[in-house]
Amino acid sequence: MSRHSRPTAIVVAAVLLLVAFAAAGCSKSGPGSADVIARVNGVDISKATIDKQIAQMKVQSPKTFESTQGVQIEQQYRAQLLDNLIRQELVNEAAKSLGVAVTSKQVDDYVAGLEQQYGSKDALETAMKTAGIDSATLREQITNSLLTDAVSSKVASGGAAPTAAQVKAYYDANKSQFGTPAQVHAEHILLATKDKALAQTVLAKVKAGGNFAALAKQYSTDPGTKDNGGDLGWAAPTAYVTEFADAVDTMKVGDVKLVQSQFGWHIVKLLGRRAATQQTLQQATAAVTQTLQQNARADAFAQYLAGLRKKATIEIFDKKLETLINAVSASSGTKTP
Repeated sequence: MSRHSRPTAIVVAAVLLLVAFAAAGCSKSGPGSADVIARVNGVDISKATIDKQIAQMKVQSPKTFESTQGVQIEQQYRAQLLDNLIRQELVNEAAKSLGVAVTSKQVDDYVAGLEQQYGSKDALETAMKTAGIDSATLREQITNSLLTDAVSSKVASGGAAPTAAQVKAYYDANKSQFGTPAQVHAEHILLATKDKALAQTVLAKVKAGGNFAALAKQYSTDPGTKDNGGDLGWAAPTAYVTEFADAVDTMKVGDVKLVQSQFGWHIVKLLGRRAATQQTLQQATAAVTQTLQQNARADAFAQYLAGLRKKATIEIFDKKLETLINAVSASSGTKTP
């Protein structure tokens, strides 16, 4: 059943994506080496580090690199990885000069939070294994992330509180952020396209008063919902495929309907509806203020990093990657020196 990912999954996936895009690969400079792809203030960045991350990404998403634009996409990812490593080295140096550090307990607490989001330590480890990330790499990247946050907090303030006019302008331009679309609570039993006759038989059982949850466990082919009786929970109709969404849009609470989609035949029962809600400007003011202050801090930190980059001695030995990095950085005024 196709529907949008839940927020918790997005948060955790973002952390794992961070790992994939910023693995550590820096060491103090020694004699020249073919493995050195860049150097930041005398600290080498290893090409092998980027090769390893690209290899992991190819395992996770092979089709991305097998397309007709695969070579170009790989180069873009390599440039992004290298740029992130350069940025991280600048942050590391800034942390030392500012006396900022991350403790093992902070990392432990962050890992514990991930375990809670996944539901257990084993579940997190399974996800890491699938993504090709070991515990040491995860902890290292959590450390990098926390260190970046700590440096940012030290050097970038949110400045003056936003004015009422600024708050209103942001609210008016982003009203959808402060509202919840209409939602439906539905349950379904999914059967294969070839099993229309069986779907009609099960539909008749439901309409005759059969236990929907029991019938879902017995007949449904949707592994994500059959064990909980076909319950899909609350979601906006747009979270579902078009045919399913169109059906629940027109159904009344308690209705049961047979719907065909690309996944097969759905026996759908509508359990409830929630009207769309919209926070007023007054209700959203605190959240808008926080967002504007966070944006201001992010902008200030970006300017701080740009300043560090201009002062740093950065050498990139792969000229194609340097060109890609500079093409992206030029618009923000942070071209590699």
